[in-house]
Amino acid sequence: MTNSDVEIINSMVEHMRNFIEKAHPVFGNMPVCPFSQKAREQETIIYQVYPFSSINDLNCDSHLIKLINDFKSSVNHESLFLIHPDKQAMTPDEIEKFVEDLNAIISHTGLIAFPGHPHHDFNIQGVYTRQAPYIHFIVQSYKIIKTSSDLLLKTRYYQNWTPENLKYVGFPRNAPAPD
Repeated sequence: MTNSDVEIINSMVEHMRNFIEKAHPVFGNMPVCPFSQKAREQETIIYQVYPFSSINDLNCDSHLIKLINDFKSSVNHESLFLIHPDKQAMTPDEIEKFVEDLNAIISHTGLIAFPGHPHHDFNIQGVYTRQAPYIHFIVQSYKIIKTSSDLLLKTRYYQNWTPENLKYVGFPRNAPAPD
């Protein structure tokens, strides 16, 4: 890992600490991601700086797919956080398309990816939850995502989400969407 990689990862971790892990009234006074801090502190996140691109990385034998398969085999990690070192390598639409295509490749493994971009427009009442210092995507087990979202359904977390917001993140996940 280079010094530049360490700086990029530290920038993303700092974003997690200062935004993702902070309570916000839009989310029922819960953090933007209520599970992030625990995962970070228990070191169940693999951070990888990697210059992914749709040209080279969406082949089943690519280095990116190998990284994802290695993550899938890990028993100690819940999330793979892939960060592009070039903040301008993709537009928000391009990272969306990339992750959509990636999900088509990895869905049979029980994994799902979701994107982030410094200019991503997904928001809950003006809180831009997917904006971060670098283009990235996170890979997690669908089972973990479903379990986590089912727990949040029992809280006020989704109280300000529109039907469009819920649909964007994949609701319903075999569970009723909140009122």
